[in-house]
Amino acid sequence: MTTTVLELITNLKHYPDDTVVNIRDVDDVEFAIVDFSKGDDGVTIVIGEIVEPESDEEEEI
Repeated sequence: MTTTVLELITNLKHYPDDTVVNIRDVDDVEFAIVDFSKGDDGVTIVIGEIVEPESDEEEEI
């Protein structure tokens, strides 16, 4: 299945410009957009895993 830029804009234009966009797969795993890549047949949105930053606090024992 493919989606055009116009379809994306049409579906997102109802949200304020600063709305956070979350990307999830069918298993509810969240991903982040990490890049856009121009190809011969369109543009590819490159997604990657979201990596939570490690806490600076040490665990107390």
